Amino acid sequence: MRDGAGSASLAKNEQPHAARAFLAGWGSGSRLRVTAVPIGAALIAAALLAVFESDFYRSQNLHVLMQQCSVLGIVTLGQLLVLLVGGIDLSVGAVMNATLIIIAVMNRHHTQLATSIVLSLCLGVGVGLVNGLLVSLRDVPPFAATLGMLACIQGAILVYTKGVPAGNIPRELRPVALDGVGIVPYSLIICLAIALVLWFALRRGTYGRKIYAVGRSPEVARRVAISTTSVRVSAYVMCGLFAAMAGIILSAYVGYVDPTIGGNYNLQSIAAAVVGGVAFTGGEGSVVGALTGVVFLLALLNVVTLSSLNPFMQLIIQGAVMLVAVSVFQFLKKSPAN
Repeated sequence: MRDGAGSASLAKNEQPHAARAFLAGWGSGSRLRVTAVPIGAALIAAALLAVFESDFYRSQNLHVLMQQCSVLGIVTLGQLLVLLVGGIDLSVGAVMNATLIIIAVMNRHHTQLATSIVLSLCLGVGVGLVNGLLVSLRDVPPFAATLGMLACIQGAILVYTKGVPAGNIPRELRPVALDGVGIVPYSLIICLAIALVLWFALRRGTYGRKIYAVGRSPEVARRVAISTTSVRVSAYVMCGLFAAMAGIILSAYVGYVDPTIGGNYNLQSIAAAVVGGVAFTGGEGSVVGALTGVVFLLALLNVVTLSSLNPFMQLIIQGAVMLVAVSVFQFLKKSPAN
């Protein structure tokens, strides 16, 4: 009896140690190998573009590409957090649309830039909070929860605007996307600053360990007293906040009102994250990989434009790139070296 009780007690005591060992190895081995793939692919693509598409490296084209990268980059960083905890957010495009409408309507007659920006950020946080609570507390599948939120927000936009663009993007906001340091727009600097803070939080902070732990194994995370609910909710809140920030920059970039302009960012943010090595199953991916995926995807779409190909080819390219990326990363994770 004593031996049996002692064995049970020993096994019980070993569980927390195994869980902590699991957390300690969250950033090694296969994760670094997977992250290296999109970086290597981007470097190869850059070399090929220099040879076969010299117009790609014109300063004007690079400036436009950087403006696009800043918007998609911020959205993808939010999508990264949600994917890391095993979720997905299909409402980011709708949040961006709503942000643009809020800014345009509130600045129609009088400039209320600061108020409209604060309200837009609050909207993003609120949408993310609702998404997170639905997924974490009500056990609604992330796909269903965020798709429903997408329908609600987009429907509300169309009801309010009656499908007719109205309002004005204030001139004071335009320099955020159009001006910069040399050919580097301020919006890209903002994106890189956000990425640096997020990289530090994920790689050096306890929050990052919690994010990866919840994504890789919620049960193990609970054993070491990590609140999976709070971590998941925080990921969705940050995703909503980043989507609102991207919407603000997008409105500064385009300078006109379009209640559906953010729709493409749902697929593009997911595709860029997956191309950058972020796993749909959670617990796998990095800030560097996600941003590399953004550059790689937008560079491909930019080449389609420069080559005067059918613009509808862009959707085919996004789908094909995502399928290839998922296949490659699944192969890498199942290889004997991992």
